[in-house]
Amino acid sequence: MNFKIRVPLLYRKILFPFLLLSILLDVNFYKSVVHANLDIKPANENDLALYEGMGVSYLCIASRKEIKLDFQKSLGVAASTFVAVIQSKHGSKLIEKDKEITVTNKVLFENAAFRILGRAIQTCPDNVPKKSKQEFDKAVKQLQSSNKN
Repeated sequence: MNFKIRVPLLYRKILFPFLLLSILLDVNFYKSVVHANLDIKPANENDLALYEGMGVSYLCIASRKEIKLDFQKSLGVAASTFVAVIQSKHGSKLIEKDKEITVTNKVLFENAAFRILGRAIQTCPDNVPKKSKQEFDKAVKQLQSSNKN
């Protein structure tokens, strides 16, 4: 005895794609757990040094290759990248003196530009313009005088 199921052509055309889709895909979307960035850790000094080094590397290479951007724009790009990484990977949080702090993007940008410029002066001094070196030295002297007071 041969059993043959007869399904009208219209039902086959309508139901077959849904049957195939349910087999190929997991339709249970609402129970899926997203595991990305559940545990955001604040950036420690090692993280900051790594991101700073990446910024210095970009700045030195860009100034050596004479990219059409001027030095200040290249510094801005390096500092913006630093800030973007801190913001996305660490939620704008840093560890300072064993305390977790949240820093605004403006403060992060200014500190990143200062740190990257300082290391660039040490790493590739020939590529840093004299004006930028003078501004950096002036800022360092201001910081030193404010720390003494």
